[in-house]
Parts: sequence; structure tokens; C-alpha cells
Amino acid sequence: MKKFLRSCLSGFCFILFGIGGIITGATLVPLLLIFCSKRTQKRVLSGTVHHLWQAFVWLMCVVKLIDIKIKNEQILHNLHGNIVIANHPSLIDIVILVSKIPNSICVVKGSLFKNVFIKSLIRRVYLSNSMSPNDFLDAASKDLDIGYNIIIFPEGTRTQKNKPIHLHRGFAYLQMYSGHDIQPIHIENKPHILGKNTPWYDVGDKTSVYTLKILPKIGFSAKNKRTDRQIAVLISESAKKSLFSA
Repeated sequence: MKKFLRSCLSGFCFILFGIGGIITGATLVPLLLIFCSKRTQKRVLSGTVHHLWQAFVWLMCVVKLIDIKIKNEQILHNLHGNIVIANHPSLIDIVILVSKIPNSICVVKGSLFKNVFIKSLIRRVYLSNSMSPNDFLDAASKDLDIGYNIIIFPEGTRTQKNKPIHLHRGFAYLQMYSGHDIQPIHIENKPHILGKNTPWYDVGDKTSVYTLKILPKIGFSAKNKRTDRQIAVLISESAKKSLFSA
């Protein structure tokens, strides 16, 4: 019975999430397109998504679906122009990170640009993983220079237990291209919910505690006679060790 009630609460939260995205996209976006420059549109929409997702996370905490623990959370509030990378254990990891990190932009699947609930918001703010490498590096670097934080899940999908960890190296090339630091964050949720191939309504029978561990930054390294690929491999291995040894 308790599990059924929690499933209903999960459905309620996700329905409000979708309604909030639709209403905001239908009202705010047209006004911004008429009256604001592209730069202002991006700043306002980034802030809007931050606050909307903050409300969603707050609601999930209030109804005891999740709880969040972050040591030195102020570090996230003060991030400026960083490449934020994280492991990806659950469906709502990106929502939690965006809710905790102001001025953030994330790299999302191209299919989300067609999602009826949030496409109006994210297509004018976020970066698609279907972009060409050159276009991605150029666009992301410009955002970093302005002060946005770029959130990337290097695995490219939700973390799967008992499977080898493989990181895509786009974030490493972005660091080399832009010169901005990488901020790794390790995410753990116990008991584990909303994992790969787990439906949104399967949230277990007790509160899942999300613990975010803010790890030491990975700075930009000089080439030292190495090729770009060799540097990217070194950065990727350093990030992998940091994220999955936390």
C-alpha cells in the first residue's frame, strides 16, 4: 500500500512538472521572442528552468519521495563558467543539478528538443548531443566565457550496475578548447530509484537519499608535446577515477 501511494505521489509530481513546462513555454517564451534579444532570452529562460526545477525538487522532498544531502553546497551556488560532469544513477539527476547550480546549461539528448512538455524551454537554452563536434565546442565555449556552467553526463546514459564504465570525451575536448575547469560531482541515491530501465512510478517504499559529493576540480593542462587525443584520454581517465572512486 505504501509503495502504491508513493507511486501516486511520483505521478502527481511529474504531472505538475509537465504542466509547468507547457504553461511556461506557452506564455513566457512568446513574450521573450517578441521583446528580448537572444542573449536575454537565454539568461531569462535559464533562470526560469532553474527555479521551476528547484520547485519540483522541493516538492519531491516535501512529499518524502527523495531527500538531498550536499556538503559545502555553497560551492555549487558560486560556480561560474565551469564544465560540470557527474555520474548518472537516476532519471532526475539533471533536474537536481540544475536546481542547485544557477546559470547552468546542460547537454541533453536531441530527442528532448521534440518533447512536448519542455521543448519550448530547453531548445533555446540547452545544447543537443546531436550537434556536430565543432558546433558543440564553439557554442559551449561561448557559453562558458559568458559565465554559464555546462552540465554534462559523460557516460551518455544512466549508469548501469555491473557494466564497464565508458566516458565519452566531449567534455575533455571542451576543456582543452575553452580552457575552463572541470567540476566533477559524484551522485549516489540510496535506496536506488529511477535507474536505467526503471519506470518513473517505481520509487520504492521509502525516501531515497541523494548524496552529492563535490570533488576537486580538474584544471586545464598544457599539451606537453602530447596530441589532442592523448590529452583527452588523460583528462577522461582522471575524471573517471575521480567520479567512480568517490
